[in-house]
Order: sequence, then structure tokens, then C-alpha cells
Amino acid sequence: MEIKKLFTKRVRRYLSAALASGVTTFVGLHGFARAEVEMCTLQEATAWQLALTEPDIEQTPEHILSVTEAFLEACPTRPEFAEASRIAGIAAADIGDVERAAQYFGQAGPMRDHVSNFYAMASLVAAGADAAAWRLRDQMIERWRLRLERHPHVSVDAEPTEYGMIYQVYFTQTDAERGLRAAWIGVPFGPGWPATLTFSDDPFRLQLRKVRAQEEAVEFQYVDLHRCSGRRALGQIATKLSVTEFDAAALASLSAYMANPDQPSAHSSGPIAACVFPGRLLPSPPPRR
Repeated sequence: MEIKKLFTKRVRRYLSAALASGVTTFVGLHGFARAEVEMCTLQEATAWQLALTEPDIEQTPEHILSVTEAFLEACPTRPEFAEASRIAGIAAADIGDVERAAQYFGQAGPMRDHVSNFYAMASLVAAGADAAAWRLRDQMIERWRLRLERHPHVSVDAEPTEYGMIYQVYFTQTDAERGLRAAWIGVPFGPGWPATLTFSDDPFRLQLRKVRAQEEAVEFQYVDLHRCSGRRALGQIATKLSVTEFDAAALASLSAYMANPDQPSAHSSGPIAACVFPGRLLPSPPPRR
């Protein structure tokens, strides 16, 4: 899928650039460190990061994997080793190398971002390690839930159903870009991807309606279903329906989904079926003000 390729490439560039800026911040301190007695120094780590952001070289998965594997082999004791393993895992997954992807994700240790975790799950399933994949999913969900619970403008409830757990997330303060008011996330007890229903005042879509209608548009609230295969709009609610009034419909819809959840093999013709836009499945809290 072309969208997937563009997205994963953009994510790799962004994460690599962010890490590179953090690493190169300390290059000025290199003369004061004990780098001269190390087999692999900060200079090698910086050279690896620069290779990932070189504008004159197309940042294909093959290039990213090649330069990162060279760094991993030369610098197994560097503090950047785990981060490099994560990046190598994504690149290996993008080219469909199941064994290498699973190997690199396995040596990356705990990963905080959703993209890497969803890639790792898909790689584990492709490698036949289904139990490890869904164990990783549950660990990621738990970290995500704890992060939301610590936010002052988010409340989280959990309700078990026959086929899985549904997390009800309410935002008492929304950001201007998303207008997200509530989300319901269904996580199967057994194998399967999560799915999410969102209830939002979407500023972008509202403005689009105004432009198309060339008049003041009614401020609809949007209900969307997010799955690994994409987003589907379920409806527009013109009235100011409260999120609690929508609870029953959301719970029923996600319960039906979890009875037959999406599996990684259903969304790709290749050996590794990574999730498209996983951030939509696990919404982040609004920025703190």
C-alpha cells in the first residue's frame, strides 16, 4: 500500500532525525570523554545517524537496514544499540524479512512508540510467535493506559466483555487539531488487533464542509471507527449528544468487532502486515497547558 510506504518512511526519517539531534548534541563533549579508549566511539554513532538523514541518499528500507546493521555489528556496546535495533527492525519488516525483523525487535528491548510495537507484533506473528505478539500488545496497552491515567484532563474506565476489554477514554480538554472528546478502544482477549471508536468535533472536516457548502455549516460531531486497515466514518451527529449517551452503542459495536477481530495477515499481500496509522488506535492525551 502506497500510503503505508510513505508513512513508514516519514516515521523513520523523523525518529532518526530526532535521535541524531540528541546524539550530536554531545559531540562537542567528545574530547572530554574516554572515547579514545573505546573500540566504538561517539563518532561512529554520529556517522550512523548522519547516514540516516543524508539528503543526497534516498532513505529506502534497504539503505536504512544496511547502514544500521553495520553500526550494530561494529558497536554492540554503544548506548544507541537498542534504538538502532528498533530502526533495523522496522526496515527489515518493510522489506519483508521476517527473521531479521523479529531478531532486531527482540534485541531492542522495551519500545515506547506505537509504530515500533505494532511493527514488532506483525513481525512476531509472521514468524509464528503469536503468543509473544499478543503479549507485547497487552504490555503496550497497559503502558498506554497508565500514561493516560496520569494526565489531568483524561479519565479512563475499563469494562470487560465476553471477547475482550473495552477502554472508555474521556477528554475533559481537547486540542484544536483533533477535537477529540471521547474514544472507546476494544482489545481482544485472544489474538487480534485493537479497534477504536472516536467521538469528536473535527475542526478540519467542519471547515471542509463550510468550504463546500459555501455557508456556515452545522457543527456536527463525528463518529469514526479506526482499524488497522484504515478509518471509516460511521456517522455525523448534529445534536450535542453527550459522550455518555453514546456509551451503549460504542460498547455494542466494539463487542461485535472483538468477536471476530482483524488479524495481521488480513491487511497485506506481503509476509509482514504492519498496522496503518496505529496512533489512531491508541489516541494520545491532549497537550498539557
